[in-house]
Parts: sequence; structure tokens; C-alpha cells
Amino acid sequence: MSFNGALQIGRSAIMTSQAAMQVAGNNMANASTPGYNRQVARMSPSLVQAIGRGNFVGTGVQLERIMRTVDVALQGRARAAVSEENAALIDQRFLNSVESVRNALGEGNLSDRLGAFFSSFSELANNPADEALRSVVVQQSSGLANSIRALRNDHVAIRSEIDRSLQTAVRAVDSLLSQVAEINGQISVAEQGGTAGVANDLRDRRDTIIAEISQYVPVSVVEQPTGAVDLLVNSVPVVFGAESRGLRMETLSVDGSIEVSVRVNADGSLLSAQDGQIGALLRQRDQTVEPAIADLDNLASQLIYQVNRIHSQGQGSRGLTTVTGLNKVVDPTATLANAGLDFPIRNGSFELGVTSLATGLRTTVLIEVDPNTMTLNQLAAAINAAMPAGTGSAAVTASGALRLDANSGYELSFANDSSGALATLGINSLFGGADAASIAVNEAIAADPRLLAVGRDHVAGSNKGALEIAALETASVDELGGRSLRAYWSAVTSELGVRTEAANSRAESTTLVRQSLDAQIESISGVSIDEESINLLSYQRQFQAAARFISTIDETMRALLAI
Repeated sequence: MSFNGALQIGRSAIMTSQAAMQVAGNNMANASTPGYNRQVARMSPSLVQAIGRGNFVGTGVQLERIMRTVDVALQGRARAAVSEENAALIDQRFLNSVESVRNALGEGNLSDRLGAFFSSFSELANNPADEALRSVVVQQSSGLANSIRALRNDHVAIRSEIDRSLQTAVRAVDSLLSQVAEINGQISVAEQGGTAGVANDLRDRRDTIIAEISQYVPVSVVEQPTGAVDLLVNSVPVVFGAESRGLRMETLSVDGSIEVSVRVNADGSLLSAQDGQIGALLRQRDQTVEPAIADLDNLASQLIYQVNRIHSQGQGSRGLTTVTGLNKVVDPTATLANAGLDFPIRNGSFELGVTSLATGLRTTVLIEVDPNTMTLNQLAAAINAAMPAGTGSAAVTASGALRLDANSGYELSFANDSSGALATLGINSLFGGADAASIAVNEAIAADPRLLAVGRDHVAGSNKGALEIAALETASVDELGGRSLRAYWSAVTSELGVRTEAANSRAESTTLVRQSLDAQIESISGVSIDEESINLLSYQRQFQAAARFISTIDETMRALLAI
């Protein structure tokens, strides 16, 4: 081997050990840098050189490449764990929010409000002539309606919070996808399709961004030979190499409700994410908050209808001089079955009583109702035709409500409604509205509690109506699955509590899993100052030995030249 070859061996050792010391120093400098993966200088012997028949000698050392210490499979598991943890935390957050606004175990919760409402009717039944107890019933009715409306508003506020969070998350992911696509292009150029070195810093930066994306959606990573990666969410591609396909949030009005979805900008494909913040936000909106609002609307709807069904055919301590239906039709010329009413009307009839204040005599007329053939205009005409001449009239208001007026010296009353028309149209009703958003106490009754229909069958001092309404607390309602009003609300609230408890447990367990995977990644990709210090000393010794080797060769050459 020539002296020049020996010097090249020393030179390769010096250059390689110097580069390795830089790698160790860079690791130590980035020991606390988020997203940094420890780098390792990979060395290998240089090609050997023949120095005679069958004899070969090494030509030194070479630096193959500087590699990141990354376990790709472990990274994928960690990203999935991050998505699951973020989804679990979102589930926990909004389930607890809904449970909190319902205040199931707190003072003044809706179940207690319902109990107080029915109890007030029970107390009034003991003394139906007591004006103070009538006022208490009106106050309890108003308080219950206000509580239901406020509770629904709280639910809607949570839904609005979800929508805002979802919009923010989608915009964040859209921006991050663009960053990944941009870095993909930079990596492909830097690595020249695999023919150049590895762009470690760019890859670390890309991994950090992909990890951030996994907080929002569960993402799969497919690396291409060029060094770029494709990103997919449930097999739907969102990044192709240097091209981001983008995300957008789409809202659509369907039957009066707003449906929300997340779609790929490029072609409108539906993004069906199960985990991550976006998946959990969509799930909480569609599977928790919307059903919670529907449960509340269902309760309010049946409360309105079941109470009004009894109240509308009862009598107060004085008759009605004028009464306007609280519920309106969309088209008074359409049949009642197709007029846009919120509650059903059946084939049947109701009794309309007209009482003379001068004589105390009451005339009762029977009004036949066929919702499949009769319009609201025709119902008003039928009432006018049946009422004794000069006692009163019926008409349809411009807003689509049925209005009945008694002439001076007369009062109106209702009884025995087998059609449900009175309750459906809101005639002589305690509650107006059709759901939790619109429930309210009849203003006429709120102004004059004597109109509270406690009696039945025109019997003086009757408490039958009050007893029937009080019995609704435990009465089975077919529309509520055979449960009573209070039992229905208790059931849906208990179900929510079970789901909330499960969400709390899942949030805790997913956090533990993610922390365990983070520890495993840290053990592989994290920087140990002690380990790097040992490596640095080793490379320093290598450098010193190479320098000593070159010095020895130099001295040998000088001695040889002196000879």
C-alpha cells in the first residue's frame, strides 16, 4: 500500500469522525426540541484495495448516510392513539356539557319542575275554587315552560359551539394539508428521488405536522419512492404528493334542520372520520346533542298535547267571551289533515256550550269534525251554523288561527272532544306551541287564572280536569314508548349519564395508551444526553487516533526522504 493510500485512510477517518461528532452535537443541541428525532451517523468500510495476489487491504471508512431513528409502525400506532385520545376528550367534553345543562341531580332540574307542576294540579284538585291555588298552578306552568325553553336554548348553544369548533378544526386541517404537500415537494427535490441523501430536518417537520393532523382526523401515511407521502383518511385521499386536495365544512338545510358534513375540496367526497376531533365533533353533534334536543322537543310536545287534550274540554270558574286558537294552520283552505298542524285530528266531534249570563241557561251544540274532508274555513262555518242565532260567531284570522267570539251577555265553553281538534288548534288550551322552543302558557290564562279549566262536564266545583292532569305524571303515553312524561325524561337523562361515565373512562384510558406510546417513541427516537456524550467521546478518540496515524505516516515519509 502506498503512503498516499495510508494518508487517505487517515483523512477518511478524520472526516468521518468529524461528521459524526457534528451529528452527536446536533442531537445534544436538539435534545428538547419537539418533533426532533435522534440522528445516527451510519459508517461503513471503504472499498478494499488489492496489494498482491489474494491480498486486500482496507482504504479507510466512509459515511454512508445520516439516518433518523424512527420506528414507522410505532409512529402509525401513536398517530392512531392521538386521534383516539382527542376523540375521547371531545366526547367527554360535550357529553359532560349536556349532562351539566340538564342538571339531573341538581336543584331545579326539569324532573323536579315536572313534579312541581303536576303537584300543583293535585293540590288545586283538593280546593278547585281557591284563587290562590289557581295562581300557583299558572306560576308552576309558566316556570315549567320557561325551564324547558331555557334548557333547549342551552342545548342549541352547545350545538353552536360544536359547529364553531368544527369549522375551526376543518380550517386548521386544510392549512396543515397544504403544508404537508409543500414539504413533500421540498423533500422530493432535496432527496432527488432517492439518489441523494435524506432530508432529515424536512422529514421531522413533516412528521410533526402529520402528528398535528392526527389530532383532528385519523390519517394513514403511504410513503412514495420519491420521499413524498400520500395522506388518506378512511381510504379517502387528502394529499397526493405535492398536491393537497383540501377540506371544507358543508352545511345543508333539510326539513328545517341544519345538517353538517366535512368534504374533500377537490371532488366533494364525504370525509367519514370516526376518531380525531373532527370525527368526535360530528358524532357529538349527530348522536348526542341533536338527539338530546329531539328528546326535549318530544317531551315538550307530548306535555303540550296531553295537558291541552284534557284542559281544552274542561271549564274554568268563568266562561270564555273570546278565544283564539294558539296553533295556526299554513293554509285554511287545505284539509285539516294537510294543513300543517303539529298534532293529529281524528274523526270525531266536540261540544260547544253557549251560556246566557242573564238566565244561566246553556245551549250545547255538537260540532262534527272530519280532518280528511274538512278545512279550517269549513270548521268555522260549521260552528257558525250550529251556534244559536245572535249568541256568537267563529272565524279564521289572517294568521290562520280559529277564533270564537261570544256576543254580549253570553259565554262559551267546551266539552267532550273526541276529535282532538280543540287541543290541536289550541282552543281553550293551557299551553301554546309545539315543541321545547315554542312552549308557552296561554296569555289569557296567565292574565286571568279563573280561565284555568279545572272542572269537567259543567259541574260546579268539579275537580275532574285537575285530577286528570295531575294523573299525567304517571300515566302511560304511547308516543313516549309507553312511559309517562317524568319516566321518559328520567330514562333519557339516565342514558345520557351512562354514556357520560363511559366517555370519562374512555378519555382516561386513551390518554394512558397515548402516553405509553409516547414513552416508547421517546426511548427509540428521543435524545439521551448521556448516550450522546459517550458517542462524542468515542468519535473524539477516533479523530485523535486518525490524526496520530497521519502524523506517524508523515514522520515515516520524512525519514524515508531523508535517507
